[in-house]
Amino acid sequence: MTVSQEIPELNYIVLTGRIVEKGELRSSSYGIFVIRFKLENSSSYSTRSSEEGKKTYIISVEAWGNLAERIDRSISNGTFVLLEGNLVSRSYEDRSKGLHHRMIVKATDVMALGSGS
Repeated sequence: MTVSQEIPELNYIVLTGRIVEKGELRSSSYGIFVIRFKLENSSSYSTRSSEEGKKTYIISVEAWGNLAERIDRSISNGTFVLLEGNLVSRSYEDRSKGLHHRMIVKATDVMALGSGS
């Protein structure tokens, strides 16, 4: 089957979870604020034998500019949030010149839904 028109690509993520390991607000080399944190996201599942389980994911997130400042002021570890963003790839070279790649979420909006527990 051939598609005659180009299908647009989509890179949009919506997650809920608790903020864990919230880093410090920093300024980039260009003077733009950035904050990095991890989001704990859990999902429930059931197996064929009707056993139920829970899988927890720890997702690396970064936020830039005014959003980074707002997160630093108003959101703390343990806060349950709704996060919108995009999946981005980051590459870095370690001390032994090995190249590493990782995927993170670049937040475009973060809204607190509940306080820390």
